[in-house]
Order: sequence, then structure tokens, then C-alpha cells
Amino acid sequence: MPDTDTAKQEAELKYQERLNIAVTSIGRIKEILKNDIKDTIIAWNKGRDVDKQCYHIIGPAGVGKTQICLQIAKELTEEIFGAHNKKSEEQKEFEMMMIKSPVLSRDDFIIPFPVEDEKGFNDFRMLYSDFVPKVQGTYGLFVIDEFSRGDHQLQQLLWQIQNEYAVHTYAFPKGWFVFSIDNPDDSEYSMDNLEDAAGLRRQCHLYVEVNAHDFINYAMQQDFHPLVIEFIQTFPEYLYDFQSQKIGAVYANPASYEKLSDHLWKMELARGALDYEEIELKGAGLLNINMTKIFLEFARDKKHIRPMDVFHNFASVKAKIERLVSENDASKLTELMVGFCTYLGTSQPPFDKDPRKLQNALDFLLMMPIDVAALFISQIDGYDRLSDSFKYMTTLHLAMMDKDRQYKKKFYDPIVAAGEGKVK
Repeated sequence: MPDTDTAKQEAELKYQERLNIAVTSIGRIKEILKNDIKDTIIAWNKGRDVDKQCYHIIGPAGVGKTQICLQIAKELTEEIFGAHNKKSEEQKEFEMMMIKSPVLSRDDFIIPFPVEDEKGFNDFRMLYSDFVPKVQGTYGLFVIDEFSRGDHQLQQLLWQIQNEYAVHTYAFPKGWFVFSIDNPDDSEYSMDNLEDAAGLRRQCHLYVEVNAHDFINYAMQQDFHPLVIEFIQTFPEYLYDFQSQKIGAVYANPASYEKLSDHLWKMELARGALDYEEIELKGAGLLNINMTKIFLEFARDKKHIRPMDVFHNFASVKAKIERLVSENDASKLTELMVGFCTYLGTSQPPFDKDPRKLQNALDFLLMMPIDVAALFISQIDGYDRLSDSFKYMTTLHLAMMDKDRQYKKKFYDPIVAAGEGKVK
């Protein structure tokens, strides 16, 4: 008899825990995938015939898995063929082909058809569909979207594509790389997993975590509406509404915020102003009613303390912050500190030419209770040491240390002491 306790424990594990794989941000995964493709091509060009790596990217719906594949193909076109395209009339590109597993069958890829040879003998040949890259000498990315939601016969064929870069006896052009994308095999998603030890062994599995920092960077690069950017900078915890997702309700996620941004831009550009009643209806269908109310309150009523104002115009919000401190409202102070750090790490506003900005940051941090203040240091420590965000936050921290001795005495030293030497 199976151990029921063990089976229950395994069922309660999250998908990434069951697979025992690494969890990282969407930005880091994009960097890993793109670098690996470039490294592989460079190794080939230098005479080393290294194998390609098939990647399996797993993460919540709407987190940006499909989007990074589009970005990788676009960026590799410039980075691999940019010089060629500028010098030649022949335009080359790193192509991308994406297939949607839930709406396809095995026969959409390959089907035998009868032919008659010159001697009159009947035979069968395989007909390969347009879903199969065929032009030799080309480069591209073949993306299998929602692999685990395809039926078993299709999954068998897709395993061959992922393991051998081939369909039946037809091999993909050498320059084509294969990724598969999946939602996690949790209760929130309808999955049809086909267990295949060989497939698991031959893929590199990476799990995407929801990361507000990556979303905000992407939103700024793509020129999202400022209200969406400021909202997530202020409330990074609202980027993904896992609770609503679990109960089957409409839920906020990075993709739905991108759609909301488009609606806001369309209204402003076409009508010259935002229609808040219309936003309430559309937002409810994208984020859900509750999240849209919070967004509209932020956008229209100006009740919330914006991290941008803390840095640029501290005097305008000082009284509100003092009230939170006097009321010992740890929840709102923590929310404000996280938003402040998120704003600094993503927008990286300049402070070296305007001493008032540095003083604003100093005044705010020195006002904070020690447990809330510690979040500033932990946020810095959580960044990748090579990232621009880490360099900016560290530079700001050192600049405040140089500007005001009270910063070290009343802010930094007590945090170190409270952490018993654990905070560096």
C-alpha cells in the first residue's frame, strides 16, 4: 500500500519543489536563454560542435514567458545579423515560430500521403506542415506554448522535437533552437502531463517567479502608461493576484496590466482625458473589481503616499508619514518602504546634482521605525551584485552616509545591531 502521508505531502508541494528546480526572475531567465543561444553559435563558429539546449520555462499565466521569447528573437536579430543587415541588401533575421499545443493535434505536423513512383508502385511519403522550419541555413526559435495542455499523441511528437530537434525523419535546420513553455502543474491550471524521464533529463527546466522589479523595467522600456508604472511601484504586491486566481476569479497579472495600459493610452490620445467610469468596467474584466477599485482610488483620489513624492517632494507627504509613525501603522509603513525601494531601484532618479533629493531620502529613512527601516538595507542586499539597481542603491546609501553622520548613527548602525551582525 502506498504511504498516504507521503503522497499527501508530495501533492502539497509546489510544482517547482516537486521538480526540485531553480526559481528566478523573468529578466534573469531571458538573459540565460539569450546568452546560451549566442554562446552556442559562437562555439560552432570556432569549430566546437556543442549540443543545443532545449529549455522548459515554467511559470504562472501572464508572467511574461511568451513575451521574453519574442524579445529574444528580436534582440538576436540585431545582435547576430545587425552588421550583416546594414552592409547587405539581403535582410536576415533570427526567426520565431510559436505553436499552441492545446489547439493542435499530431496530424497538424505530419501526415502520410500516398504517392505512385515511376514503376507504378504505391508508396507513402510524409507531408510536413508549415509548423516545421524547413529552410536550411536559417536561424530561429521554435516555441511550444502550453506543452502540457496538448493531448498525449501530440506530446509524444513534441518530445521528439525537444529531444532530437526533428519531426519523424526530418531534422530541423541546425540554427533552430527549441523552448517549451508551461504553466505550473498546480490546482489552478488544467494540465495533461505526460511523464517522460528521458524528456525530463534532456531539458533544462527553469521556474519563473513573479517579480515586480522586472515588470516595472519592462513597462518603462515599453512606455506603459505612467499610472500603471506608478501603481506597481507603489504596490508591487498587487502585480499578481494569486488569491483571486486560486478561486477561479479574474486576477491581476503582468499581461492584464499591459492591456490596461493600452486602454489608458488610447483614451488619453483619442479623447484627451481618462474616462474613469469606463476604466472601472474594463479594469474589472482585466484585474477584477476589487483590484480595479484600488487602482482607481490611487489614480483619482490621491489618498496614497506615492514613493515618487517621498523622493522629489517630501514636504508634501511628511505630515501623512508622521501620522502613520505616530499611529504605529506597521502595515502601511512597510508598504510605503517597499514601494519607496521599488521606485528607487527601477526609476533610479538622479540625486547627485540636487542635494534636496538626497536630503528627502535621508529625512524619510531617519523617520522610520527600525524594523521598517531595515527593509531598505535588505532590499539592497537582495539585488544582483552586478545589476544597475544594486549599483544605484549602494551609491545612494553611501552618499547618505557621507552627507549626514546621523544617518549612520541613527539608521544604519541600529539596523546592524538589531540584526545581530547578520545585516551587512
